[in-house]
Order: sequence, then structure tokens, then C-alpha cells
Amino acid sequence: MPPNSFMTSTVYTARRQPLASRGAASGRTSLSLNSTKPKTAFDSLGRPENLPDEIAQQLRARILNESLAPGQRLPTEQELGAQFGVSRNVVREAIARLKLTGLVETRHGVGTFVCSDIAMRPFEVSHDDLLDLAQLIHVHQLRVEIESGAAGLAATHRTKAQLENLQMALKRVDQNSKDWEVAAHSGVDFHLAVAHAANNPYFVRIMGHLSHVIHNAVRTFRFRITGTERVEELGDEHLLIVDAIARQDSLAARNAMRTHLENAMARYRKLLGDL
Repeated sequence: MPPNSFMTSTVYTARRQPLASRGAASGRTSLSLNSTKPKTAFDSLGRPENLPDEIAQQLRARILNESLAPGQRLPTEQELGAQFGVSRNVVREAIARLKLTGLVETRHGVGTFVCSDIAMRPFEVSHDDLLDLAQLIHVHQLRVEIESGAAGLAATHRTKAQLENLQMALKRVDQNSKDWEVAAHSGVDFHLAVAHAANNPYFVRIMGHLSHVIHNAVRTFRFRITGTERVEELGDEHLLIVDAIARQDSLAARNAMRTHLENAMARYRKLLGDL
């Protein structure tokens, strides 16, 4: 896939005009849902077939931040259609997407409600969460806390074989630094190697999930920094992490991982533009 087409499909931004704003501009009522919280911005592609996804994402964001509380009834299809400026069929498709993920349920003859046991759903970070820069930052903040803890544990619990595996993972990152796509894969593998060295299966599971979700963002970042001094800085930061784990210095390992991830996010925000 050509680099330009890749960048078009994977760079997420919160600066594009929300769907609700387009409706308001044409004289339609914007979505209120009795909430004073700010609306979620979407990376709208402007094609009709994306409207159900955009509506589902906006409703999903309201449900997850509890602007729409568990057990609360959603506006009717007709009301939502008027507020978004779309047909009832589009709204119906959006609601169907929310049903598939267990966020809402329909009671025949009564209406559609936010599921009352929403808090009991299995932990999940969806690709939809990364369509907005603010959500991407929230996910990255979670990564910082989890991975710095994993690095600290790896320093005290790693085996000799795991240290050797981590050193090999570091070597692969360095060898592939000029190939942005391969470097993205090897970079993710490096962070997973740290999680394995913590010798806690839950770190491996949650890191595996997060790494899968954020992979496109990592690829975008690697594409943008290839050939810049940031590649060398990344190598230095990775080396500090491995050195601290090798010395079994838990505090240094935690701090090195935190610094590495916070630097990465600061540069990523600079690339995409601050909120």
C-alpha cells in the first residue's frame, strides 16, 4: 500500500467537523441527550455508508462516559433521526451496531435502553476508541501506567532466558529502524517481551490486547519519524529500559519505560496537532 494512502486511513484527528454539527448547519436540531458534556468528534469520511458508524460511535461515547446512564432509555429512532439529520433506517443500523457489542437492548413496544449491566462487560479497548485523539491519549495513558509497572516487575522477576529474549527483541528493533512497517512490528514485539519478562500472565494478556488495538497508531508514528533523529532517540530509550532490567533495578526500569512512552506520546501529539 502506498505511504500516502496509508496515512489517509490511519491518522486520527479530532479536528474534523462532527456529524451533529453538519446537521445543525443545515437547520436541524443537534444531539442533546440531556447532556452538558462536550460532543465527541469523529473522523468522518463523508460517505453515506459511514453514517451508522458515526452515530453508533457518538452514542457509544455517551454510554461509556455515562452521559447515557445504565438503564436509561434512548430517544426514539424518529427523535434521533431528527437530531442527527438522517433517516430512521440509518439510526436503526447504528442501534444494531450497539446491540452487537452489548451496549444497548431493545424492549419490544417500549424502546431501546442502555444495558443495565454495562459495568460488568469484559474489559475492551475498541478500534473505535482511537477515532478521536482524546480517546487515543486516554488509551496511551493507560499504556504508560501498565507498561511502566511491567518493566519494574521485569527487572526483579525476569529470567536469564527472558533477558536474552528482550535483548534480541531490542536488536531486531535497531536492525529494522529504516523500514517503518517492519519497525512497527518489532517495536510492538519489544514491548511484549518486557511484559513476558514480568512473569505475570495478566500483564501479557492486557498488553497483547492493547498492542493489537494501537498497532495502526504505532505504524503511523513509525512512518512519520523514519529518517529523523527520533529513530535514534527511540533506540536510546529502549536501551535504557533493557539496561535497567538487566541490572535488576526496578525503579530505573519503571522510570525508563515511563519516559519512553511519555516522549512517544508527546511527539505523536505534535504530529497530529494538540486538542
